[in-house]
Amino acid sequence: MKAFLAIKYYDDMKNKDKIEKICKALEKKGINTFVFVRDVQNYERCTLAPDEVMNLAFKNIKSSDIFIIDASEVSIGIGIEAGYAYTNNIPIYVIAQKGSEVSNSIKGIAKKFFTYVDPCEISDLVF
Repeated sequence: MKAFLAIKYYDDMKNKDKIEKICKALEKKGINTFVFVRDVQNYERCTLAPDEVMNLAFKNIKSSDIFIIDASEVSIGIGIEAGYAYTNNIPIYVIAQKGSEVSNSIKGIAKKFFTYVDPCEISDLVF
């Protein structure tokens, strides 16, 4: 199973460890992940034109079996990607660090919503 993981982007890659932990937990479940910042940018600053970014993101969303959002932090880009996944009937799962404020809009399109204390807990979830 292939999952597109949508997660807040930072130029300084301050959440690289969190991304790696989430991906490792999903891979334990047999879920192969695509993460733009890891798989396209190699954890470096994005140098692609904005339209190239969105075209690559949409292509990879459409070829995914599920769409997973880490909604621990607000991101306009994630909202755009989530809307694309939703209109293409790709099941959406939302994860968020316990205590995060997650919008009702994102919760409203999710097949399931999970919270975690440590990203490693994601390997216990059922998708």
